Amino acid sequence: MTGLLTRITEQPPEVLDAIANSMNVRASEPAMKAICARYMARIALSEGARVLEIGCGNPSSAFIDMAGKAFAGEPRVSFATGDATATGQADGCFDLVIAHTVYSHLVEPERALAEAHRVLRPGGQLAIFDGDFATLTVALFDGDPLQVVAGMVLRNLVHAPYVMRRLPALVAAAGFSVQSVEPHGYVQTSSPDYLLTLLSRGTHAAVQAGEISEELVGGFNQEARRRVASGTFYGAILFLSITARKDG
Repeated sequence: MTGLLTRITEQPPEVLDAIANSMNVRASEPAMKAICARYMARIALSEGARVLEIGCGNPSSAFIDMAGKAFAGEPRVSFATGDATATGQADGCFDLVIAHTVYSHLVEPERALAEAHRVLRPGGQLAIFDGDFATLTVALFDGDPLQVVAGMVLRNLVHAPYVMRRLPALVAAAGFSVQSVEPHGYVQTSSPDYLLTLLSRGTHAAVQAGEISEELVGGFNQEARRRVASGTFYGAILFLSITARKDG
C-alpha cells in the first residue's frame, strides 16, 4: 500500500487540515527545532545563494496556498506545485537542494536524487532529513496493543519507512560525495503533541483503508491520552540527516 501522502490530491479538506496541523505541531516543538538547527548548521551558504526546497509541502494547491500566506511579504521566496523527479528547473542553477521529511514519501527516490544532482551547480550541496520510520515505537512492553497503531501509521502514512537506511548508498550512486550521516533521537513523553496527532491520523487512515472500524479509533486514542495523563506515555522515532556535495 502506498502512503497517504502519495495520494494527497485525492484527500478531502479535513484530511489536508489534519496533515497541516500535525506538521505545524512537529515543526514548532523545541525538540524538533533543536534537531533542525543541528543539521542545518552543516549547510554552508554564501550571500545570494539559490536554494530549492523539494517538498516544502505536498503537491496540493491547498498547501501551496498555506505556504504562500505564511511567507507573504517575503519577495525572495516563491512556491509552486511540482515533482521531485522533474522540477522543471534549469541545469546547475542552485547552490543547495534540501528535502525535509520528503524521501520517506517518495515512490522513486533514485529519480529524485538524479533530479537534485541535475539542478545543482558543481560543488552544490544536498541536504536530506527524514525519519527512519521503521523505528517508530510507542510500546511499553512486548505485545503492547498501542504499538498496533504505529503499524497503521507505517502502512497508511509512510510509503518508504526504511528508505533512510538505503539513502547514503543511493546518494553516492547518484554522483554525490556524502559528507555526513547523522542520527537524531526524537523522544516524547509528558507532552507528546506531535505523536498523538500522528497516531490519530494513523487510525483514521486505517479506517479509510478498511483495516479497522471507526469504533476502535476512540479506544486507541483514549488509551494514548490515558498514558499521557498518568505519566506513562513513551514514543520515539530515529531521524537521520544526510549532507552531500555534487562533485565537479
